[in-house]
Amino acid sequence: MGIIAKVSASLQALVGSMAEEVARDHPVVLRRRKFTTSTLAQTFIFGFLARPRASDEELAQMAALCGVAVTAQAVEQRSTDRLAGFLEALFRRATRQAIGSPKRLAPLLDRFPAVLILDSSTVTLPDALHGRFPGCGGSHGGGRAALKLQVRWDLRSGAIDAISIEPGRDCDYKSPLQSAPSPPGSLRIADLGYFDTEVLDRLNRQGAFWISRLQFGTAAFTPDGRRLPLLDWLARQPGPSVDRPILIGAERKVPCRVVAWRVPEEVANRRRQKLIAEARSKDGRVPSRERLAWCDWTILVTNVGDERLDPAEVAVLYRARWQIELLFKRWKSLGLIAELAGSTEVRQMVRLWSRLLATLVQHWLLLAGAWGDARCSLAKACEAIRRHIVLLVAPIGDATRLAAEVERLTVLLRSTARLNKRKRASTFELLNDPSRLEYGLT
Repeated sequence: MGIIAKVSASLQALVGSMAEEVARDHPVVLRRRKFTTSTLAQTFIFGFLARPRASDEELAQMAALCGVAVTAQAVEQRSTDRLAGFLEALFRRATRQAIGSPKRLAPLLDRFPAVLILDSSTVTLPDALHGRFPGCGGSHGGGRAALKLQVRWDLRSGAIDAISIEPGRDCDYKSPLQSAPSPPGSLRIADLGYFDTEVLDRLNRQGAFWISRLQFGTAAFTPDGRRLPLLDWLARQPGPSVDRPILIGAERKVPCRVVAWRVPEEVANRRRQKLIAEARSKDGRVPSRERLAWCDWTILVTNVGDERLDPAEVAVLYRARWQIELLFKRWKSLGLIAELAGSTEVRQMVRLWSRLLATLVQHWLLLAGAWGDARCSLAKACEAIRRHIVLLVAPIGDATRLAAEVERLTVLLRSTARLNKRKRASTFELLNDPSRLEYGLT
């Protein structure tokens, strides 16, 4: 099945058979009047996809496009705990649809059956939900109540491989996705919040590959087990970069490569300024001299052999991890999933789950029309999808017509959602030509 047919079938299932299946455990239409389970799902998903701040009147207009003539007041009366529970369950069910594009993004990624990037994003919730979704306060914890979306995303195909919905105060390295098996031969890339030598050792035994920054303070050893004073040892290595076998972790002694290089002085100084500011805001302490010296280096560790990836390729692949941050940015800045809106807590939660479902639909359509085209701006493509989503409403019940409209939308994205000219190489350009890495391995 091609990507157009796959996305069309998934859209139909989401507001059709999948919605009906979820409604068996979370009934949302108790007495049939005007809305069915399907048209109610369509109204809130497509309504908030078209306009993330949709009013009840605008949702009523979307309902009319779905074939249901209702007033704004009737839509308002639908914003109940029952609807919020249904939309949450539908989102959890929909995240199991791992839709990926067959288009080749870059030959570098094709060396692995999957390139899985793991990261999280936090959404503040109404305080009344702190018992179910406790937060940890502050700008990152989101106050008394917060929800954390743990996402594992396949950069090779664009598929959202898994989403785990967790309390905002839970640490990243304790997420269930940390222990989720990785397919043999796949590559996992995660930031320091997930660094755990036990996990890396487990991935080794699963036959999976990984790339990570090295956590400051992690014990390092030579291949024969002798302790390494890492910074002093790195400084003595010849050449513009270091690429040597080592062991990491005092207990596990995980075998890997260290790929490291000095960063430009201005980069190191910015790192130190940020580190000092963070330390002062937490406990008022000044970082140690060794911790500040660590900022002079980018230190990556990986179990991928040098016959498969050279140092520049390791650096570019780790840099590509930033794409999941841009994914979250699109969800929040365009989809407004983190904006608490609504006069009551129930209305706020209805909007949250509706927006999350809308961003999922947006992502599917993005894969159909923009994925694999290095000239395409994913942010512009998302905006175009929102402006034209109404084209998919009328034919949602007709597979042939829906596929034709999805195809029309993909043509529109390819021809109009183009990247602005830029001096620096984009991530996808670097994946296709790692030698363009900005400051190289110097």
